[in-house]
Amino acid sequence: MAATEDLSLTDDVLGTCRTNNTPGSRHDQTVEAHHLWSYAQEEALIAVSEPAPDRCWRLITDPERRARRIAARYADLYFRSAEKSRGTMQFYWVALAAFVVKDIVGAFQYAREKVLSGGLNNALRTSSLSSLGSVLLSGGSPYEHAMRVYAALAKGNLWLFMDIYPWMWFVLEYCIRPDGTLHPALLRDHVHKRQTATLHRESRMAVEHLPFNQSWCARLQEHLGSDVVYEGARRFLDQPTISQGPAGGYGHHVARALQAHAHVRQYAVIHDRGYRMPAGCYWSDFREAFYVLEEERKELKRIAEDVQAVRRLKQVARFEASEDMVAAYEALLRQANSSHENDRVQEQRFELLAIARHEQLRILRPLIYADAMLVATMNLNHWIARTLGSAFSQPYELVFDAGFATEDHALRVRFDEPSGAWDRATGPKRSLPNPRDRMSYVREIAARFDRLMNERRTHMESVLQTIRGWINA
Repeated sequence: MAATEDLSLTDDVLGTCRTNNTPGSRHDQTVEAHHLWSYAQEEALIAVSEPAPDRCWRLITDPERRARRIAARYADLYFRSAEKSRGTMQFYWVALAAFVVKDIVGAFQYAREKVLSGGLNNALRTSSLSSLGSVLLSGGSPYEHAMRVYAALAKGNLWLFMDIYPWMWFVLEYCIRPDGTLHPALLRDHVHKRQTATLHRESRMAVEHLPFNQSWCARLQEHLGSDVVYEGARRFLDQPTISQGPAGGYGHHVARALQAHAHVRQYAVIHDRGYRMPAGCYWSDFREAFYVLEEERKELKRIAEDVQAVRRLKQVARFEASEDMVAAYEALLRQANSSHENDRVQEQRFELLAIARHEQLRILRPLIYADAMLVATMNLNHWIARTLGSAFSQPYELVFDAGFATEDHALRVRFDEPSGAWDRATGPKRSLPNPRDRMSYVREIAARFDRLMNERRTHMESVLQTIRGWINA
């Protein structure tokens, strides 16, 4: 099949399929750009979905499982791009993205196992403790802050993948010739023709119904209004207090709270309609499950009612080319046409930084960093981790290893790491939600990643193969 509307592009074959039973016969069919971009978008949708008993593909509603799949797909693109181009070109940003999303999986687990699980390990995160002074006057329980970060990670990770994965898959699938060279005319022409409005109806509707979009928020509000788990647990606390004096009344309240927690732990997984966050299968480990549920409801209600956030997401979900994505495509072309290894490496670095700018400024800034409450939570978490240490809050760092932590300082890049005791005591110097500080950190990460890929490539690619193995997680 030939490629597109532009006759100058029809000399290349995108693929072949059987159309009749006559040996050696051939029929050329022009495939317009919007069809190709629909197929690319469908690949992103399939990557985070699985077939249901009714034979329809359903979105994986657990953000942690989705994150594993996403990390695996990025790692897969890294290896497949080198294989298909016969070594003339290899995607670079996707390899770094695989490490980042691997650590997002770790952040989800930290929120569940270290915060939402409850217990004394949460004590110094609780803003009501006067020992932390005015720094924590922003209010909110540790459950509230953990839930806010969890939801933001789920949102940013999903929609970033929906945007960037099709850009890269399109190049892999349609722009690499059988001899490994790139098709410059097709790549340059079609980068400007991607937009959600022209996708196949099924692909467009699937995108429109993804989490955090308008229709999903409307369904979420319905769920919050009829959550049988919350209603059942609430009945225990709504029972009238038996008058037994202050101590007896308090004991009765504690007993009812324990019943409410037990109810939520038992039924959250049974009544998980796809809106539970984290997914219902994890709630049996939450000691104060009802209190976690209350914070979940408040955060999800805030998300569902945030009209401005939905409008910003709609703008992002148009999936139109930015100057940075066009520049990244040009860098791929230059890399494929380079005859010297140093030149190819330089173009890989350029591609990585161009997509990183697109990622951070075009997608994540309006999606999550425009949320003032999230910004306050992130700054609070950073203050706790930087001032009191990682035992009290997870630091912002990227780990270039298969695990979520490492003692090898060369394999980690920590944001705004204190240089000594005085620097730690005087508090944070940077804020991750600030675009200038964040892009500075991104450049620091990119430089470390590039150095490790040069000096310890065997280790890095071994980890990437491990992440690639999550593709059916």
